[in-house]
Amino acid sequence: RARASTMSALLERTRLRVGAARPRTIPPCRGPARAGAPARFQRPRGLVARAAPEDDREEPSRDELIAKLNKSLEGLDEPMDGEELKSLVMERWGRAYDTRICRRRDGLGAMRLYLQVMWKYLGQRSFPMSEERYDEQLGAVAELISEWGCADQIRKEIAECEKNPVLDTTGANAVMIALDIQDGQLGDF
Repeated sequence: RARASTMSALLERTRLRVGAARPRTIPPCRGPARAGAPARFQRPRGLVARAAPEDDREEPSRDELIAKLNKSLEGLDEPMDGEELKSLVMERWGRAYDTRICRRRDGLGAMRLYLQVMWKYLGQRSFPMSEERYDEQLGAVAELISEWGCADQIRKEIAECEKNPVLDTTGANAVMIALDIQDGQLGDF
């Protein structure tokens, strides 16, 4: 019983120490008061509100916009379509392998985008897509490759690739081709 009264006294002391915090009042700022603002919302001395500068720029003409757009498109690769991607894969590996865009970390820990040439191919019993769906998939992949400006890189690297997509006793191995794109484009994917 003595122990119980000691415990209750200890709990009472901690409750008084921890208890509900007393509300604190925030001292008002010293400085000129804004019109109609309470004293606690006064602006500190030395700070003056300024209006944003007005934009006096004229909008570019239609011809200037067209010239600027054409100039930005000059260095781009010839766009690639799904049929071209299919023929590149067929010429290199002899089968219509599935292709995907994949986002992974490289050896240095940076996020990169890769073109994956998968081990499954059109005509295989376990291939999960119809021919129409396969053509749509290749078209979407080719459109992304063209949009990112990597079409010439893919044409070159598929032709020079020494690896083969394979499914064997060690597992499934896709061919991974790193895409050379800027970091700003990576965030969009």
